[in-house]
Amino acid sequence: MSSEVELKLLLTPEDHQSVLVTPCLAGKEVDIQHLDNTYFDTPGFDLMKNRAALRIRKKGDRYIQTLKTLGTSVDGLSRRGEWEWNLGEPVINEQELEKVWPENLQGIYSDSLRPVFQTDFERRVINLEWQGASIELALDDGWIITDSGRQRISELELELKSGPEAALHDLARVLGEGVDLTPCDISKAERGYQLVRF
Repeated sequence: MSSEVELKLLLTPEDHQSVLVTPCLAGKEVDIQHLDNTYFDTPGFDLMKNRAALRIRKKGDRYIQTLKTLGTSVDGLSRRGEWEWNLGEPVINEQELEKVWPENLQGIYSDSLRPVFQTDFERRVINLEWQGASIELALDDGWIITDSGRQRISELELELKSGPEAALHDLARVLGEGVDLTPCDISKAERGYQLVRF
């Protein structure tokens, strides 16, 4: 199993540029990506009820299937299981899913899954070393889109690739000296489900 450790912080869209010009990021290469994601669930929202999320992401000319499972999130810091597979086309690969499918979701197959919402956003990525840790900084700006409406995405995510977890908090502290960063325990998937259901 792969484990994701990430600190999520909310900020205004107007503050994105202020983050990017923080002195500790000076000279760092910024990779700009456009990410279009479709989230899937059963008509009865069985994945949501079991705190799992399944998406297919279009990243450039690539498709990536991702399964995320039940985790914890406190003050914006989340830990959860995560698995990813490259796809040749935007169709769920059930054979790969079966290898890691949570026991509480057994009996749910790809033919019972349907698209429930999308996220469409631009991501600016910087990889850096900080306080003995390798961290991926991602600034996301875009939208969660459902049949009933849409909601803005404006987030800073700090994902720990290796090293001490405390480095995430220290980097967030430094970045927050110039802008207002608010810890957030609600994932994009959870926000999408809130829009779909309410």
